[in-house]
Amino acid sequence: MRFSCYAAAVLCFLIQSSIQAETVIGEGFAPIEPGHQNSAREEALRSALADAARQGVVKIDARTGTTSQGIQNFDEVVLSSRLRIEHHKILQESAEDGVYRVRLEAQLGDVQGGTAQACTQGHVRRLLLAGFPLLRPEQILIQEMNGYAQLTASEVARRFPEKPAILVDYQGDLMINPLVPERVADNASADLQGARLVREAARHHRAQYVLAGRFLSLALAADEKSREIVLDVLILDASTGFCVARRRFHRTAYGNVKVPSSIIFGSAAHYATDFGKAYAYVLDEVIRWAEVTASCLPFSARIIRRGQNLAYLDAGAEQGLSVGDIFSVFRSDNKPVTTLSGEVLGYEKRSLGEVVITTVYPRFAIGRLKSPGGGVQLEVGDELHEH
Repeated sequence: MRFSCYAAAVLCFLIQSSIQAETVIGEGFAPIEPGHQNSAREEALRSALADAARQGVVKIDARTGTTSQGIQNFDEVVLSSRLRIEHHKILQESAEDGVYRVRLEAQLGDVQGGTAQACTQGHVRRLLLAGFPLLRPEQILIQEMNGYAQLTASEVARRFPEKPAILVDYQGDLMINPLVPERVADNASADLQGARLVREAARHHRAQYVLAGRFLSLALAADEKSREIVLDVLILDASTGFCVARRRFHRTAYGNVKVPSSIIFGSAAHYATDFGKAYAYVLDEVIRWAEVTASCLPFSARIIRRGQNLAYLDAGAEQGLSVGDIFSVFRSDNKPVTTLSGEVLGYEKRSLGEVVITTVYPRFAIGRLKSPGGGVQLEVGDELHEH
C-alpha cells in the first residue's frame, strides 16, 4: 500500500511537471547533396525540431509489487505530455564532411485541451474562415431561421476576442468539401479542385491557413424538445490545401430549439433562444481551438512581385515582420506526389535559398535574396517559410 501511494505521488508530480513549459536541446543532421546545401539545412532543422518534440513524452513503469495466486500483477502507465514547440533558437550550425548539423534550444509548452495557450511570440498568422455547408439541409424546417452555411463564418469572426493571437478574415460563400478524401490521381479532379480553391482564396486574403468544415447534424428530436449540433472543423494549409488539424464539436440544446424565420440570424434574439445558446457555445469552442492551434502552426508568406534579387511579400508589420528577419524560399512542384495506387499525398517543395527582410510596410515587406547566383530566379507565387 505504501508503495502504491508513493507511486501515485510520483505519478501526480510527473503529470504536473509534464504540463509545465520547459526548455530542451534538439539536434539534427542531414547529408549535403552537391549544390543543395539549403535543402540539407532545412532537413537538419526539421530533424532537430523533431528531436526536441520527442523529449516532451514521459513514460512511467509503475509496479505494485503485489502477487495473486503466484502471478505478479503490475500496471504500466504511458504518459504523453503532448508538448508543442512554442519557439526555438538555433545555437549552432555547421556543414562539415558532407553533413549539415543543427543544434537548437526549444521552448516546449502544453497543448492539453484545458490548459492550452496560444503562441504569442513571433509572426502572426492570418486565418481565413470559410462557409460551413450543411450535410443535411432538410433538417432546418421551412418556417425556421436559415443561413447557418453562409453566415456562421461571419459570426465566428465577430465573436473572436478583442486582441486575438491571430488575424482573422472570412468569406462565408466559400464552400469547401474537405471531408472527401483525395482520390486516385487520374480521378481526383474534385479533390484537387478543392485544394486549388483553398490556395486561391487564401492567396486573395493573404492567409496562411483556412478554417473550413461542415454541419454534420442539426437534427431535431422527434418530440421537438431537443436538437443536436455536430460541427466538423478543419484547418487547411493555404499552400497545399491539405488538412493540418481537425476536431469535431458537439452540443445538444434542450427547450426552445426551433428558431422562427422572423428572428434575424446572429441577433440578440437568436442567441437568447435555447438553441442559440448551444450554437454560441459551439462557436466559442471552435474559436478557442482555432486560435490556439493556428497561432502555433508555422508561418509563411508569398512573393507577390519581384525585382532584381528583390522579393515583395504579402505580409508586413501587421503580422510581425521586422527588418533583418530571414526566411527560406521554396517553390512547389506542379504535380502532386502520389502513392503507387495513385493516392495524393501532397506537393514536393524545392529550396531556392534565403531572403532577408530589408524594408517593412504595414501590409507588405521587401526582402533581398541572400548570396544571389547559381541561376536562382525568384518567381511570383514562391513561398517563404520562417526558420
